[in-house]
Amino acid sequence: MAENKHQIFLDTLDNKPTDRILSGFWHHYLSNEQQQVLGYRDSAVIDKVVKLQQNFYDRYHPDFTKIMSDGFFLHPSVIDNEFETPEDLKKIQHIEHDDPWITRQVDAIKAIVDHYDGEIGSFYNFFSPWYQLRLRFEILEHDPQKIYRLFKENPQAIADAFDVLADDLIVLSTKLIKDSGIDGIYLCVQQPQDSVISTKQWQQYVQPSEVKLLRAVQNVHDYNMIHICGFEGKRNRLGDYKDYPVKAFHWASYVENVSLKEGKKLFSDRAVMGGFENTENGVFYKGTREDVQTETKRLLKENGRKGILLSADCSIPFDTDDSRAAWISEAAND
Repeated sequence: MAENKHQIFLDTLDNKPTDRILSGFWHHYLSNEQQQVLGYRDSAVIDKVVKLQQNFYDRYHPDFTKIMSDGFFLHPSVIDNEFETPEDLKKIQHIEHDDPWITRQVDAIKAIVDHYDGEIGSFYNFFSPWYQLRLRFEILEHDPQKIYRLFKENPQAIADAFDVLADDLIVLSTKLIKDSGIDGIYLCVQQPQDSVISTKQWQQYVQPSEVKLLRAVQNVHDYNMIHICGFEGKRNRLGDYKDYPVKAFHWASYVENVSLKEGKKLFSDRAVMGGFENTENGVFYKGTREDVQTETKRLLKENGRKGILLSADCSIPFDTDDSRAAWISEAAND
């Protein structure tokens, strides 16, 4: 049996029996969406995010972490160009391997991981090509329907842009794993939330860039996870992801109404993460210590203990009392 949290983290992802159940919760560190996108161009913002994540570890000593990409949300080509027609998507081009978006990101994450001194494992969060373009329209233009309009006009143009982004995300993730010390990537995906895109079209034009990215990263280090995002009630067909080449799966169990046990069965008994609702209505946010610990024991009793990391469905509210995570670790390993 492993004795340290980092090894237990890896063993859990390998779906091995472990002597401890690990828990980890996270939230963003920048509330300003513009800074979340453009912050990497300001060294003060980068320093702020690094220090906040280091301080989080010092205060709460989590069992593992999902390191947040605040300041680095979007690829430079996605940020710096205007997209009014499908033809404009050709403006999305590869960046140099020494572009600040890559080098500053690797340096920042290395500073965070080095701070753990090998004690815990970590994923690093970033967004799939689909998610990147969607966030650009939502955050910078406040036009969440634009991606659907462009897709309807020319889905192949969208797919070609996603392929470029996937290539650069492969470069980024490879450098992060080799140079920063993370154990793997945590890729945020979400299916289109508009019927204008059919399942067949999603499989043909969106899914290939995600699978390409994950296969490449898997060859670098096979401890990667996808997050099938159900934030703010958005639904996904979880079964459509069952063949993705990843070690573990994370989804919004309360939104999708799919338990950890059901998810393990759906995803061929691979490791899973989650269990707790991430909203202000959830027991993790508003419950007493007894409430949280009772829910912890219920989750493990109903879902088993092998190959399970306890966490919330997604990012928790900014004002959550982060010390609550210790209640879960205590109850899970009592």
